This record gives sequence, C-alpha cells and structure tokens, in this order.
Amino acid sequence: MSGVVFDGVTYAYPGSPPVLHDVSLALRAGEVTCCIGRVGAGCSTLLLVAAGFAPRVVGGALQGAVRVLEQDPTASAARQALAGRVGIVFATPWTQLSGMGFTVREEAAFGPANLGRPRDAVWAAADRALARVGATHLASRDPVTLSGGELQRVVIAAALAMEPDVLVLDDPTAELDAEGAALVWRIAGEEARAGRVVLMASADLEGVADHADRVILIREGRVVADGTPEDVLGHEVAWSDGAGSTAVAEVFHAAHVSRPPYPLSVAAALKRLA
Repeated sequence: MSGVVFDGVTYAYPGSPPVLHDVSLALRAGEVTCCIGRVGAGCSTLLLVAAGFAPRVVGGALQGAVRVLEQDPTASAARQALAGRVGIVFATPWTQLSGMGFTVREEAAFGPANLGRPRDAVWAAADRALARVGATHLASRDPVTLSGGELQRVVIAAALAMEPDVLVLDDPTAELDAEGAALVWRIAGEEARAGRVVLMASADLEGVADHADRVILIREGRVVADGTPEDVLGHEVAWSDGAGSTAVAEVFHAAHVSRPPYPLSVAAALKRLA
C-alpha cells in the first residue's frame, strides 16, 4: 500500500486566490505526520486535498497532481476505489453527523454499513471503534444530546469503524480534555504502527512534540519546514513563522540559554542542562 503524494499542488477554493502553493510531499504509511501553522496557513486545506475532498466535494481548482493510495482522487473512477479507504475527522464534530443514526452505535456503524459490509461485521466494527475511543457507555444515546467532547469521540469512532488505510484528523483534540487528547494521540500512533497513513493538523504543540514522527510547517500555503519535531519545533523557523513551540522550548528560546535545537520537554531540558 502506497501513501499520499503531492506533486507541485496549488489549490484555490471557488472564487478565491490559491490557498496552497506548489506543495510537494510524500506522506508515508507507518508514521504520524502533523501539519502545523498559524490560523489560515492552509493546514486544513492540505488535509482536504489529502483526503480527496478538495476539489471533488468542495469545488475549486487544483493544479499539479495528487495520488492517494495510487489513485487520482479527482478522477471519477477513484471514487469507488477509495470508498472507505480514507477516513476524515473535521475540527467541528457537530457538522459531521450523518443524520441517519438515532443512537451513537448506529452513527458509528453508518460508514461500514454504507460500504455494504455484512451486518455482523458492521456492528462488530462499530463496537470495536467505540471501545477504542472510550465511548461504549454512550452507545444508546442520541448523538445530538452529546457534549462537544463526547461527540468528538463518536465521530472519530465512526471514522475508525471503516478501518481506513488513510486517517486524516483536523485538530481532533480541540474539543477534548487532557485525558481525551491523550487517547487520540495514542490511537493515532496505533493506526500508524498498523501500517496506515496518519495525517493530522494540530494546534496542540505539546502533543505534536511528544507523539508526531514528522512535522510539516505551513506558512501562507507553502511548506517552510519538514522534519522531526526537533527539526521543526526546536529551531528558529517555529518562531519566525509565528507558530511557536512547546512551553519548554519557549523558555529556552526567550532566555537565550541554549542554541537550537531547543529542548521540547522537561526531560530533554534536564538532559541538556546536565
């Protein structure tokens, strides 16, 4: 299974100037890749293109080439080939309900059921996914009665239930408390280790530093840094872009007590000072 490849991609929403400019990336299976940048930098748009939603669903114009699991997502023939193989979770979970599930369990089952899978397999996948996100106790609830954090867990479960080869998560921890955020990061790592492509956009830079294998920094629709968390968050590019870094790195950067790469965690800082 191949990953997701951008080759000179420029993308513009309908009636707007380009949001992404000449982006070339290869997103590999087996690693958690996090996209970071200031609001409006283009991270969410990058995720929409990677998931095949832009321009197919949201419209607009795309130049260059995108390959998702060796398919061109802009081609009509790819729609069936990629069905169920790409799961996406948006930053606003309440906009992602299918409207077809009257219970949380039915909502989690909607994706695999819509793919025509056997009934027993559909329910088993839904139950496994709800258990993974710690939402089994919500199975009989009406999704519209859930809190933001509960609903975020449910829409993540709905994506996981399809068992996709590519998992795209747009700021998935935004509605969650610390426990929920830790759970999402753990699931992202599990999915990557299972051989899947995991692409996240996240403002949780502490989580990015602790859990990402690769960090891509976007500025005004262009890739300005691409490497390990230390490569990106530990160097001046994180501040020159305005994205910032972890709390520990911010202290070292402000105090000028060390040269880059700045330590990203307390453990790394103690090692450096020792």
